[in-house]
Amino acid sequence: MTANNDREYSPGTTEAMRSENEPDAGSMPATSTSMPEMSKSQSDVLDADPSLPRPEGPAQAPMLHKVPKRSPFGALLSRTLPAYQGPYQVGVCDVEFAVDEPRTFGTFKHKTLPIEGEAGLLLKTVMFSLFYPAEITGKPQPVVWFPNLRQTIDGFLKMANRTPNVWYRAVAYPCAAAAIWGTTFPATKDAPLLPPPADGPFKKWPLVIFSHGVGCSRLMYSAFCGELASRGYIVAALEHRDGTSPSSLITGADGTVKRIDWLQWSDLEWPELPKDAQPKDDTMLRHEQIKMRCAEVFEVIHALNKLSTTGVAPTPKLDDERWKHLDASKPIMTGHSLGGACALAAAAVNAPVPDPKRVPFQSVVAFDPAVQRLVPWQKELPNPLLIVNSEEFAVGDEWMLFAEQVAGTVMESRPEVFTISGATHPSFSDVFLIIPASITRMTGMHAPADVVVETAVDATLDFLKDGNAARVRARARKYDKDAVPTVEVKGPAVDEDDKRRDEVEKPVRKVGKGKKAELIWHEF
Repeated sequence: MTANNDREYSPGTTEAMRSENEPDAGSMPATSTSMPEMSKSQSDVLDADPSLPRPEGPAQAPMLHKVPKRSPFGALLSRTLPAYQGPYQVGVCDVEFAVDEPRTFGTFKHKTLPIEGEAGLLLKTVMFSLFYPAEITGKPQPVVWFPNLRQTIDGFLKMANRTPNVWYRAVAYPCAAAAIWGTTFPATKDAPLLPPPADGPFKKWPLVIFSHGVGCSRLMYSAFCGELASRGYIVAALEHRDGTSPSSLITGADGTVKRIDWLQWSDLEWPELPKDAQPKDDTMLRHEQIKMRCAEVFEVIHALNKLSTTGVAPTPKLDDERWKHLDASKPIMTGHSLGGACALAAAAVNAPVPDPKRVPFQSVVAFDPAVQRLVPWQKELPNPLLIVNSEEFAVGDEWMLFAEQVAGTVMESRPEVFTISGATHPSFSDVFLIIPASITRMTGMHAPADVVVETAVDATLDFLKDGNAARVRARARKYDKDAVPTVEVKGPAVDEDDKRRDEVEKPVRKVGKGKKAELIWHEF
């Protein structure tokens, strides 16, 4: 737990990997041209499993890989994430393109790295994975879940304030390989988009945007994104280049690759501030990261809306008339943790970044939103809003901040919060679907991992059907204030009588600059 009680930690990071202030969950020539196709070595079948550590050498963009062959160790080292339950098969493709107007967020500079003439967060390209209903002939080919293991593990080491030297790598690489080597998810790479069936629920496939949490990447929520795709949604899972991922690679229009690693707030300095006024925590950095995330979201929506209405593709990979079956005019905004905060910020009136490419959202769904990163909140939310919390997150301060500052600004209806009993903050990601249940219980989680994801998916789908929480409410029950928490909360102690259960509809904390509102609390 951080000093500011932030819970936006990484789903894949253990207590031992968490730093004191992060407990967890680009640079290229300006151009408006399309990105080049990835080389065969990046996107085609590899000679060896791409999730294994690779020797040092030129950076390779972390594009999706088909599985070359199953591991000889079978289920011991090679796992497959659960099959999607919807009626449609799922395709997946990676997309990266240059933005029309590169820009910078924040003025900070790194204390130790060489200055390259640019400071802050650089938005020059956007990167995302599309999950979509696919037309697949023949046997589906699963996709490797965790490409480029080496650079990602190095990123996790940096998140834990550990220099990725030979000694740490000697331990981390084999452990990570043993846990996830060969893991696949049940989508087919670059499969053609399926036109909506005439008797189906949609004339065009609705667009969903997903924003990941701190310490995660675009593929770490493949179960949730793939499930929505199997039910008739096209999901753009962004990989934010804001320094919250363990590591990300930006491919320039000229094919050059720049690596963006995890940004530790204590390694940064803000030139406009005197030494005694430098940030004491990561709040200032997180505010700039949310601004950049919102800009990335709007860039993706603008490009996909242009693709579906005019046929102009942001990259040759999407140059296919089938994408006219995408409806990006009123997308659905979703996210987890800091991504949940991004979802709220992007949908808000007077959003952090006034962006001409901004479009109205149909609905907003946030899982364990890191509301702390949005205060003081001075905006309004014009869209229907669904909040789904883990029980671990509900015990902390975030829900109280939401009640005090954000809930009263929801214009559509009285806000309702739904909690998944026994779930922990990382359980919305894929991680707990991979590791054994005995290990997940050691983290304090008591709900089965697949049940958590299934509940999140079902709640989202029910909410989207009507644009309100009526169907979700029917699945849940009014919160029992006498219930005993099932999640072991790690961090600052919670009062023995768990006062939040009595205060849930009457927050008592000092009111911020937003609008306080009473919450209706439900439990799955």
